[in-house]
Amino acid sequence: MKVIHCVPPVVALVIAAAWLTSLRAERSAVGQDNALLRERLASPGKSSFSRENRSDAGSKSDRTRVAAGARPKRETKATANVDNPSGDWVATSRDWTRLVLSNNDEPATGYRYTAAWKRLETLASELNGEELTRAYMDMAALPVHAPFRNELESLMLGELEKKNPGFAFSQYLERNKDGGVVLGGYGSFDKWLARDPDAATNWYESQVAAGTFDKALDGNSPARVPFESAFIMSLIDSDSSASEQIMNNLPPGLRGRFADYVDVVPKEKRQPLVDLLRKTMPAAEYMALLRKTSVFEYHFRSEYDSDPEKAKGILESFAVTPEERTALLADQFSEFAEYRAMRVNGGGDPRRDEFDANREWVQAVDPSSADQATGVALQAFVKKSNDPESHDFVEKTALDYLEAGAGDQLLVPLIEGSANGSNTFPKDRARGLAAKISDAALRNELLQKLN
Repeated sequence: MKVIHCVPPVVALVIAAAWLTSLRAERSAVGQDNALLRERLASPGKSSFSRENRSDAGSKSDRTRVAAGARPKRETKATANVDNPSGDWVATSRDWTRLVLSNNDEPATGYRYTAAWKRLETLASELNGEELTRAYMDMAALPVHAPFRNELESLMLGELEKKNPGFAFSQYLERNKDGGVVLGGYGSFDKWLARDPDAATNWYESQVAAGTFDKALDGNSPARVPFESAFIMSLIDSDSSASEQIMNNLPPGLRGRFADYVDVVPKEKRQPLVDLLRKTMPAAEYMALLRKTSVFEYHFRSEYDSDPEKAKGILESFAVTPEERTALLADQFSEFAEYRAMRVNGGGDPRRDEFDANREWVQAVDPSSADQATGVALQAFVKKSNDPESHDFVEKTALDYLEAGAGDQLLVPLIEGSANGSNTFPKDRARGLAAKISDAALRNELLQKLN
């Protein structure tokens, strides 16, 4: 065979060898790049969301491939983001900002169910006061959506009440400066007052001196109430005159909010509380206020199957008078009746069975109050519905109860409301009810009022 005939195969072998060498170089470069990326992704301190690092690694890889004679390939997106809220780094991270930002893309209904949120809850309890205060202040500059921000800040403030209370309560005031109470409210000032009365009192007095509570147009800022309430409850059983003075200093328009901040009334403070309310406001007002305290709110809601025996016990522990019992139960029944009236106005049904159930519950708690409370509730229903169609329902219900053994007091509120114009129940129907009053003197008095 002539030499010339062997040239083409040799050239082919040389080209193949060169190609294989180039391929090995490219694979080596890609392997080095992948190892580098894995190292960076595995290290939280170096990842820093890894965008710039991935760019650098990609450009180096491209240069290697070009030098080896290979065409650069399009970068493949990583299958898992290093800052995914469920990533392994979350469980031990102490980087508050990184945890917040990693959880910010979660849906508004789902951010509380992530590993990042659980870690934020734990970390808030682990950070000291200075660290948590700094994290709270840094939050202002983070692009966090509102529901997540509000709840996260409330979580932080709850911890700061224990670690930096002056800062925490100042932030509550700042968050509520426009008058509306946002998520988290005003915190638990009573706990700070019990734990460190001097510090809590000094902080509050400094806020008063600075005019913090004078920003409302009438100078009666609602923000005063939770703090003044805490002082009242702290003194109520040890210095009744001081607690009475604080209550008297509260403008009448703000006193009704007092109950909103009396979360728990210990047994030893129940009778002093009623005594204080008796001294500082009319009976109707303080009974309505008392019902808003958590103790009564929980045990005086018959639609939630409250136990009548427990309700009896609460009445006894507060040492309320028979008249006050009737007022409390009438307020409870009226609240229900007003709610049903609103449902009727929306095209609903008065639901007689629910009225019956409420009356039975009141009878079980205090039989002597049942007729008066029922009459007040029927009057409240008419006033709230302001609808002639409700008159048939109210009249039939009243007559049915009367036939079943109810006393005169069940009819009185409805008749008097018709006489003085406080409800729309027609006077001719009211006269018909008044004629059924068994007490002759009371019957004549009511008929006279209807003339």
